[in-house]
Amino acid sequence: TEMQESQLAQRVNFERAFRFNYRYAESTTARNTFSEARAEFNRRDGLVDDALIKVDNILKREIQKALSNQQKDYWSDFKSELELYKIMHDRYGDKSEEAFSLVVENQPDQAEFAAERMQKSAEELKAEMRSLLRRAITLSQNSANLAKEDQKRTINIVLIAFILIIGTTLGFGIFVTRDIVNSLNKAVDIAEEVSAGNLSTKVEITSTDEIGQLLESLKKMTENLNSLIYKVQQSGIQMTSSTTQIAASGKQLEATMTEQLASTNEVTSTAQEIANTSGELVQTMEQLAQLSQITADAASHGQQDLMRMESTMRHLANATSSISAKLGVMNEKANNISSVVTTITKVADQTNLLSLNAAIEAEKAGEYGAGFAVVAREIRRLADQTAVATLEIETMVKEMQSAVSTGVMEMDKFSKDVSTSVENVGKISEQIAKVIEQVQSLTPRFEMVNQSVEDQSKSAQQISEAMVQLSEASQQTADSLRDTNNALERLDDTAQGLQTEVSVFQV
Repeated sequence: TEMQESQLAQRVNFERAFRFNYRYAESTTARNTFSEARAEFNRRDGLVDDALIKVDNILKREIQKALSNQQKDYWSDFKSELELYKIMHDRYGDKSEEAFSLVVENQPDQAEFAAERMQKSAEELKAEMRSLLRRAITLSQNSANLAKEDQKRTINIVLIAFILIIGTTLGFGIFVTRDIVNSLNKAVDIAEEVSAGNLSTKVEITSTDEIGQLLESLKKMTENLNSLIYKVQQSGIQMTSSTTQIAASGKQLEATMTEQLASTNEVTSTAQEIANTSGELVQTMEQLAQLSQITADAASHGQQDLMRMESTMRHLANATSSISAKLGVMNEKANNISSVVTTITKVADQTNLLSLNAAIEAEKAGEYGAGFAVVAREIRRLADQTAVATLEIETMVKEMQSAVSTGVMEMDKFSKDVSTSVENVGKISEQIAKVIEQVQSLTPRFEMVNQSVEDQSKSAQQISEAMVQLSEASQQTADSLRDTNNALERLDDTAQGLQTEVSVFQV
């Protein structure tokens, strides 16, 4: 039972370890869980080895204590089958270690292949374990039957011997003396005590003749029968104790298997939930990949719009520079106009001064200068009008120069703002280009993650199927243990009956 329990625990921990086969190199949790399951597997392997050593020692003792060659043959055959189980178990351990090593070396596909081969060895080992259990039950029943047969055979031999002794005594009673009759009566009394089951009767020998030899033979027979019945009683006690212990262990193992079956069903349900969740996660990752592609396309269109905006703003900056240059030319022309106006003002001042001088000279000439005075006044009036017009022109030119200067400054400022905007648009375009590049780089990553999630979903589905198979195997094992316990109970009843029958004899 220890071997079967440890063997089943080995299979459970192997399944638990290989649940994280494909995630061993990517997840610390997977590596820790794998290491724990591997350590538990090796610990259970040691328990199986210890149980094999115990069973081997028990077999050696039983072979030595066997009362008949047939019992020795039974135990020897069982020992040979146990040796075959040892070889299969060692092969199972080697294949398991090979699979574990491949996982540690990050070779999941080869490890999966090795695990499949190991599962075949596990099934063969499981079948051999069941064969051993059936053989052990059969061997125990055969031992009990042989003990009963030995007991009946011994009783029959004793009764036949006593009948022969009594017949011989009666045959010779006619020809012997009264002392011989008394000795034979004593022998008859001893035979009756033995036939009643009292093997503790003392045989006293008072002569060395034929009667004495008969009593000596009767004494040796009683002693041998006493020794044989004692051994049968001790064997019955040991067999009863062994069957009781085996039955108790079987009950405990059956309870453990029931709990393990419940745990396995729970794990199976959890694995199915993980598989369903993984399927939903695959769909989510596919939607996320589609959204990522849509985002990348939108960002690409935005980048193209920004590039067109940048081109337009560059044209606007060039146009602004052209306008600023033309305003500079206008400012220069206005400066030229101002110079001309200054010249005209100077000419008007000189003309006004000349007209004043002419008027003075006309006054001096009297009536001869009257006509010249009129002309001088007209010239002075025109000079004054010219001065006023020139002043107005100068004022207008100054206002135009101020407006042109303001326009040039505003255009310079606008040009700088446009240049700054062009630079900002360029930077934004570069940032959007980086965003597009990053989003586009996310698409293959999403595909990789999606592939990994799909693999994980398949692995979870495989784990779920393996757990279902393990649950079925556990159910079969629990049923086998229940049948074994029933057979052990029947064997215990047989051993109790043998003990009751043997207890009739007093030794």
